[in-house]
Amino acid sequence: MKNDERDAPSLSPLENRWLTAEEAAAYIGVKVETLSKWRLRGHGPRYSAALRRDPRYRLSDLMEHMAAQMVSNTREARTVRISYASEHSPTTLRRPLRPLRST
Repeated sequence: MKNDERDAPSLSPLENRWLTAEEAAAYIGVKVETLSKWRLRGHGPRYSAALRRDPRYRLSDLMEHMAAQMVSNTREARTVRISYASEHSPTTLRRPLRPLRST
């Protein structure tokens, strides 16, 4: 088998299936709210916004996202967690504090 064939497998009908946000969250083991936050912050698995408020995730994209998170030892896992946390800090989306009103 050539490397090209192994790197780009054809999608089975199951892998090409579209999932709701609830199904996608259950598949990868996170809360629906987490997927929503990932969409707002611009990371996480790819999704289709064609249905506006009802995003759909292709099973193959969820599998690809999970494969990208794979590590081979605990040191790599720690590095991935630290870099992920620093890149996606929740403080980046907070609004600036309003100045206090003097009375």
